[in-house]
Amino acid sequence: MKPLTVEDLKRIVFVSNPIVNPEGGVVAYVATRADVDANGYRSQVWVAGEEGYRPLTGGPRDLCPAWSPDGRLLAFARRLEGGGAGIHVVSLEGGEPALLEKSRWGAGKLSWSPRGDAIAFLARAPVDGEKWKPYGEREALEMDRIPVWFNGEGWVFDRFSGLFIARYPGGGVEEVIHRRGVNVVDYSWSPDGGMIAAAISDNMVEPYRMKLAVVNLDTMEEQVLLEGMSIAEVVWSSRGDMIAVKARPVKERGFAEHFRVYTVDLSGETACVTCDLDRNTMNLVNSDSRGPSCLKALAWPDDGRIYFPVSDAGRVHLYRVVPGGEAEEVLAPEAAVVDEFSVSSDGREVAFTMMTPTRPNEVYLKRGGEEAKLTGHNGWMETRLLKEPIHYEVESPHGGSIDVWILPPAREPDCRGCVPWILYIHGGPKTSYGYAFLHEFHVLSGMGFAVVYSNPRGSDGYSEEFADIRGRYGDLDYDELMKIADEAPSLYPKLDPYRAGVTGGSYGGYMTNTIVSRTSRFKAAVTQRSCSNWISFYGESDIGWYFARDILQAPHPWESLEAYERYSPLFKASDIETPLLIIHALEDYRCPPGEAIQLFTALKVQGKDAKLVLFPGENHDLSRSGRPRQRMKRLKEITGWFKEKLGLEG
Repeated sequence: MKPLTVEDLKRIVFVSNPIVNPEGGVVAYVATRADVDANGYRSQVWVAGEEGYRPLTGGPRDLCPAWSPDGRLLAFARRLEGGGAGIHVVSLEGGEPALLEKSRWGAGKLSWSPRGDAIAFLARAPVDGEKWKPYGEREALEMDRIPVWFNGEGWVFDRFSGLFIARYPGGGVEEVIHRRGVNVVDYSWSPDGGMIAAAISDNMVEPYRMKLAVVNLDTMEEQVLLEGMSIAEVVWSSRGDMIAVKARPVKERGFAEHFRVYTVDLSGETACVTCDLDRNTMNLVNSDSRGPSCLKALAWPDDGRIYFPVSDAGRVHLYRVVPGGEAEEVLAPEAAVVDEFSVSSDGREVAFTMMTPTRPNEVYLKRGGEEAKLTGHNGWMETRLLKEPIHYEVESPHGGSIDVWILPPAREPDCRGCVPWILYIHGGPKTSYGYAFLHEFHVLSGMGFAVVYSNPRGSDGYSEEFADIRGRYGDLDYDELMKIADEAPSLYPKLDPYRAGVTGGSYGGYMTNTIVSRTSRFKAAVTQRSCSNWISFYGESDIGWYFARDILQAPHPWESLEAYERYSPLFKASDIETPLLIIHALEDYRCPPGEAIQLFTALKVQGKDAKLVLFPGENHDLSRSGRPRQRMKRLKEITGWFKEKLGLEG
C-alpha cells in the first residue's frame, strides 16, 4: 500500500446532505467529485437503500435535494451555465428531471410545502432585480450599508437573502420575505402549509441579533415571536403549536456561547430544552473533505422528540429530547463524527453521514436498534496506508487538561528523535479538531511528517467557560499551545524536538503569526488566511466591526487603539525570525488579503525569509472547497516549504 497523496484529492467522493424519504427506506444524498480537467466539482443526487445506491440525476452541479410530502418526487437545485440555478423535479423512479423554475440569483435550502403545491427556497437577490446591473457595468458602486461584501458571495451591499416560493406544478415565483436590509437565515413550513417561520437578520450593525417571525401566507402578515438572539436554524413541530430554534443569546460570553435548542410557542413564550447540556449543538469539528449541503442539523418529527447534534471533545453525537424532558443519545460512536442527519416523518429512521480519522463520509441508516452502511464510495482508501492518530491529554498551565492528537508518519521509522513534525492550529477559535477525516493531515503524514493537533482553550466541544478566551487571545491559548509543543516529543519520542514547524488557518493563522512573533523555537511556519492587524480587520472584514470588539473585549479602535495594537502580530514584525510562508486568497472577505500583504511587506523590508502565495478567484474556504487545482497547488506549497525548511528528504 502507498500513502495518501495530494493528487488523491480527485479520487475522494464527498458524500453529503443525506435526506431520508418521509416514509423511510430510501435516502437521497449528494455525491461530489473534483473534476481537475474542468477545475471544478461534479455533484449529483444519488439515492441509497437496502438494494444498493445509484445516481438519480446527471449533474454536473445538482444540490439541495428535498423530498415531496408523499416521498414520490425529489426537488433539487441545478447550477446553470453563466450563473443562477434551475429548480428541478425528478421522480424517485428516475427519468429526465423537469425544470420547474429558473432563478437568476441561485437557489438554496429547498423545502416542499406540506401541501405539495410549492417549493420554498432562499436566494440572495436585489430587491428590484429588473433594474439591477452587474457591478462591472456600473460607473460607480454607491453604498450606504455594511457589510459591503461577504465571504463566498462577493459584493452584497445591494443584494439581500430573501425567501421565495416556486409554485408546483405550473411554476411561477412569489416573494415571501424579500426587502432591503433584511436577510433570511433559515425558515420552516407550518405542518398545514399555511405559514412559514423564518429567522430574520435586519440589524446592520449587530446582524447576529435576529428575529423569529411567522408569515401568514394568505395575508402575508408577519408576527414576531422572538428577538435579540442569534438564530441558526428553525423547525416547526409536527403538531403546529411550537417552533424549535437553535440559537444563542450573545450576552454574557459573546460569541463563545453555545448554540442551544429552544422552543417557542405562537404567543412567543420561550423555553430552553438543552440548557442542562454544557455543550454546543453545532457540528464544528474541522474537516477538509465535506461536500455541499443544505441540510438542517435540527429535526422535530411526529414522535414529538427534537433531534440535534452535540459536539464533545472532538466527537459529534446525535441526541434527541422531548421538550421538558431529559436529552438522550441516539448515535454515539466512540471515535467518529456524525456529520449530518435527517429523520423520517414518524421518527423511526435516521439517515446520517459519518466520518472517522481514516475514512471520509458515507451514508448510514438507523432503523430501531440496527444501523446499516448504505454506501461505499470511498472504499478505494483500503488501498492507502493511513495511520490512526494517537490521543493524549496534556495538563494545561491554566488548569484542567487539553486533548491532543499525534498523527504519526504513514511509514514510521524505527528511531528516536528523528521525525520532523508540524503543530497544526485550527480556525475559529470556536471550532475543534477530533475524529474527522482530514486529507491534508494524511498527505503530510504520507510525506514523512508527524502532525500534532489539539483543542486548547477557545475550542468548541467543551464548556462555555473553556471556550471563552475573549480579551485573552494570544495569551491563554499561546501558553497551552507552547505546553503542547514542549511535551509532544516526550509523548511521542520519535519526534525531533529541533525540527518542528507550525501552521494554521484563519484563527490558526493568527496564532501562527502570534507564535512566530514571540518565539523562534519553530524552524518554519506557514500562516494561512490569517489576521495580522486587528485595526484593518475591523474595517475590512465582513464581520470585523463586531467580531474584533468581542474578541478583544475592547471598544472601537479609535477608542482603544492600544488593545488593537497589542494583539496585532503586524506590530511585532521586527521580532519574527522564523521563515514564514504566507498563503492567502484574493477574494477572502473574512480575513481580507491586506492582512497577508501587510505582514509580507513588513518582513521583506527587513530582509526576513518570507514568501507570499496569493490565490486569485478563491475565498476564505480555499482549503475546504476551493477549485481542485488551486487546492492541490496550496498543498504543494505547504509541503514544499516544510520539506525544505525542516530538512525532510525525498
